[in-house]
Formats: sequence, structure tokens, C-alpha cells
Amino acid sequence: MVRSSSSLYDPEFGDIEIRRVKGSYVRLKIQTNGRLVAHLPRFVAVKEVERLLDKSRFNLRQNLHQIPTKKTYADGEQIGKSHRLRIKDGPREHIELRGLDINIYIKPTTAEATKNQLIKDGIAKALRKESKAYLPRRLKYLAMTHSFGYERVRFTHAKSRWGSCSTSGTISLNIMLMTLPNDLIDYVLLHELNHTKHMDHSREFWANLEKVCSHAKRKRTWLKQFSPYL
Repeated sequence: MVRSSSSLYDPEFGDIEIRRVKGSYVRLKIQTNGRLVAHLPRFVAVKEVERLLDKSRFNLRQNLHQIPTKKTYADGEQIGKSHRLRIKDGPREHIELRGLDINIYIKPTTAEATKNQLIKDGIAKALRKESKAYLPRRLKYLAMTHSFGYERVRFTHAKSRWGSCSTSGTISLNIMLMTLPNDLIDYVLLHELNHTKHMDHSREFWANLEKVCSHAKRKRTWLKQFSPYL
């Protein structure tokens, strides 16, 4: 390993940023881009990061393999349930939702990173539109069918969670749900509705979920093949 004042180089994991923090524990965190950051208490030697790294290699490898690979999108690709991506030349960079088309206008001189971000922003805009049109109605129907109650719905774009339910009864739904098969959308909605009765993932939670969602365990495994990462 090679050290500098603010980073450490490891042959397997590359440059590891070192951040001096308050506290008494050394921690390694994986960023969404796959890079490692070490949180190192003040006055603790960098050698402690090396020791933790050597003890944690197996778990770090496992976690890094689970990070979604970078997605790419092509002109004409279907997005969500009803939209179509259209990448066009234009005098300026902008996004336009027209009907069911996501029009992304790109200048010939637009940098690749800017182009990719415009495409993702356009896709997120379309998925949010689809989510607001479909998910609240579907959630209400499933709640009425299976006698669940909730307070309100909000939309998110979290990179690691399809949904959540607060103790106050607010159900948060990821706009990326619109990229899932309908059976899995219902599974996530019923999963979160079930949390209005069981806030934990106890045996009772899973038993009740199986009652309202057939083959829930199988769908849970199937869901792992997808990622909410845009």
C-alpha cells in the first residue's frame, strides 16, 4: 500500500480517500461510484485503516459486486410502461416530454457526461409522471382489497430502496417501480402496506404478506434481479 496525507492506495481497491472525523472508530464506506472512503478519527494512525481493510476484504468484495453497473440508454428504447426515449440533435441542450416521447436534445459539442445526465434527468421526469398517474391508484385499490390503511403517498428516487413506510403511515415509493413487471410492483406495494401493521420484518410480517401476496418469497427473490439505480 502507498500512503499520502489524504489517501491510501491499495492494489485491489485503488485510491481510498481518508477523511478525519470526530469519534473513536475507524470505518470503511463504499460510495455509490464504487470507491472506498475511510473515516479515521483524529490522532489515529493511518495504519489502522490498513488493518481494517485487510480484515474486511471479503465483505468489501461482496458488497462491491452488488453495486449496480452503470446503465446506458439508447434512442428508441422503451422507458417505464409507456414512454419512448428519443435522442435528437438540437441547437441547445434540453428535455421535453411530448406525449409519450422523452425528447432529449443534444448539441453536437455536448460532452458525454452531460449527455448521459440529460438522458437520466429526462427518464426520471417521465418515470415520476408515470408513477404519479399509476401508483397511488394501485396502492389505494390494494389497500381497500386487503383492509390496510395509510396516511399518504410520497415519491422518491432512492438508489437502494424500492419503498418504505414510516411509523406515521406515510408510504414512500420509488419512481423506478415503473420499470418493474406489474407482479413485482404489486409485491412492493403490498410489502409496504403490510408495514402499516408490522413495522419490522418479523415472522408475523412475512406470514401476513404471504396471505395477501401469493408467492411472496418467490417474488422477493425475483426482485433482487432488478435495481432501482437509474
